[in-house]
Amino acid sequence: MVAKRKVRQSGFTLIELMVVVVIITVLWAAVLPMLQSDQQRDARQWLTQAQAMLTLSCDLAAQSMQTHRVLWQDGLRLQRWFNNNWETLSDVEPLTTLVGWQSFATVSPMPSKGNDMVWLCRPYGEQTAGQLRVAKEGLGHATLTWQGDGRYAQTTGL
Repeated sequence: MVAKRKVRQSGFTLIELMVVVVIITVLWAAVLPMLQSDQQRDARQWLTQAQAMLTLSCDLAAQSMQTHRVLWQDGLRLQRWFNNNWETLSDVEPLTTLVGWQSFATVSPMPSKGNDMVWLCRPYGEQTAGQLRVAKEGLGHATLTWQGDGRYAQTTGL
């Protein structure tokens, strides 16, 4: 008589693998909207911080009677004109760009230096107009626009 040997299965069956893939897909579909809304909230908060920096620049210009500017150079930096030179204000943290987002800046009139954009605020209220826009594929975009007269508007396609 020939003895039958039991064959031991190693690995997973196709059905087990498909069940795991379905579970992972359902979990990812549930988590993805939460991640997107966090990223969209970050973009809106970043533009609000940029608006605060622009407002601060003009407020400081009026208080100190010195021209201030916000410099776009891989983010935003606040500077003042002092002793015939621009100096970065050390007590105001630079606002770095959002990681993974594309950022665009425009200024009118165009007081730019190379690829750097500059928004000026003069002591008597004169300021340049401009726009900051952040965009991320699949999430949309958000824009901060200011008229050069103290009015700001945020629009969002997020």
